[in-house]
Amino acid sequence: MSHESYKAVVIGLGPSGAAALKRLNELGISTIGIERKKTPEEPAVCGEFLPEPSEITFISKYPSVKKAFEYIGYTEKTNIIKRIFLEFERYRKFHLKIGGFTISRKEMVNKLIENANVVTGDDVVAIKQLEKGYLVKTRKGREIQADYIVAADGFPSLTRRLLGDNTALDPIDYALGINLKMEVPNFPQSDIYMYSSKDTPGGYAWIIPIGNGMANVGIGIRGNYVKGNITPVVFLEKFIKVFNSSYLRDAKPLEPPRSRWIPVTGFYSTPVIGRTLFVGDALGAVNPINGGGIFTAMALGVLAAESIWLENLDVYRERAWNEIGKILAIGRKYRALVDFLYDHWEVAPVVTRFFPEGLLTKIIKGEETFMEKIIFSGKGRKTSYQPR
Repeated sequence: MSHESYKAVVIGLGPSGAAALKRLNELGISTIGIERKKTPEEPAVCGEFLPEPSEITFISKYPSVKKAFEYIGYTEKTNIIKRIFLEFERYRKFHLKIGGFTISRKEMVNKLIENANVVTGDDVVAIKQLEKGYLVKTRKGREIQADYIVAADGFPSLTRRLLGDNTALDPIDYALGINLKMEVPNFPQSDIYMYSSKDTPGGYAWIIPIGNGMANVGIGIRGNYVKGNITPVVFLEKFIKVFNSSYLRDAKPLEPPRSRWIPVTGFYSTPVIGRTLFVGDALGAVNPINGGGIFTAMALGVLAAESIWLENLDVYRERAWNEIGKILAIGRKYRALVDFLYDHWEVAPVVTRFFPEGLLTKIIKGEETFMEKIIFSGKGRKTSYQPR
């Protein structure tokens, strides 16, 4: 059988894979993208909120992040967010002055891969290492020869396992995110609401308005904090029920809940194996303190593409850490505060009462503060894969 041949193949076309594919095409690299869904990002399991770059200059100053926000700008903003409220089980509500906007991930990704060479509705089942590069085989019998792979296939990454990396995370280090779209006629469209309680074990619930009277409503939980044999969607149902006479009054679901696994520990394994570069959730692009990961995932896709263009994967190792990984490592330290709170929820009224609002705003953004200097990583994975 004859093989298709490319310089690079991108496996997975979420935000990180789409950004990698776009950048590779801009740089004139022959490439193909493979996506298991027939339509990429349908459905998207995500709150779809992004902070304004001016709110996060500690990371938006980096070239890869600037390029990511350039790509994000290819799609229209669906809503403008002016403030975020974070409430701890009715003990205290914090007003966080973080401006931002929402997008349609589906629209953004499909704009990025427009006119690109892509295969959808098919997935990779085998990878054979060649003298230089790989032979990638799909479920539908396609065989693709490529010098490089960009693995953007999420968490857990099948590409990692096929290449012999069986890295596993403890339940404290990954979350289950569950989200659905709802009509929310009585929720302020310029506010985000985040809620943390015993019924959001290890994470938080959210209401993120996306325009036209709709919102992403969801919850992120970690299994090690779940007591008893409770189905995860029950926690989302509880959250909706608690607020069905206030924020979610007259709210109606527009779709069934969808879920996905989310690593919340920063870079959890090596960014490069042979000639394969891992991006997005396949590396650990989500900020452990806030669960956000769109622009960080896309920045990694950009960096992977540029390293392939340079034919120097050490560039990816260095820049991935310096522009993204070290920021996520700060978020991982802050996550220790969340872990402590869920281990000792009885102290939540005292801790939240005296916590400065300005400091919490910086922590939720993932910005460096004096707290980061004095916090130990706590429980869970303590290794960040930075270059040595």
